[in-house]
Amino acid sequence: MAAHGSSSSFGAAPIPEERVRFVAASAERLPGSRVLVSVEVGFDDRSHVAEAEGIGTETIEIRMAAVATLEAIRELTDTPPFRLVGVKLMHAFDAEVILVALRDPEAEGSRYIGAVPVRTTHVAATAAAVMDATNRVLFRRADAAGRNDRSAAPEG
Repeated sequence: MAAHGSSSSFGAAPIPEERVRFVAASAERLPGSRVLVSVEVGFDDRSHVAEAEGIGTETIEIRMAAVATLEAIRELTDTPPFRLVGVKLMHAFDAEVILVALRDPEAEGSRYIGAVPVRTTHVAATAAAVMDATNRVLFRRADAAGRNDRSAAPEG
């Protein structure tokens, strides 16, 4: 896995983002029926690339995309990892849709679902579905942590 940062091209200080954003995703076919999936996500002025490798079936490819996205989010946001329950490509209303189910180890019993229609590639839609499931939760965690930090700070 490789990480790298990016910066704003404007002269003013960047406005902090409230969500992890999708930057790029790709799947590379390797010898021996393997596939290498790379996913890049961004947050504020930083981005992170994570990779996952597996057997090159469509089912494994979208699972590797979900795994790589979760790893990139964890590295970028420095939050406890979500656990991937499953990822599925479905056909609904004459369209392909990626569904992702995650568990949050911070909130026992909590399951989060992300759903995104496939507009470009299955890998990109899977990354977006993971972010659909995680963004709502990540920033509730951050808000709660910020409130806890402020309440623990001494006044004076």
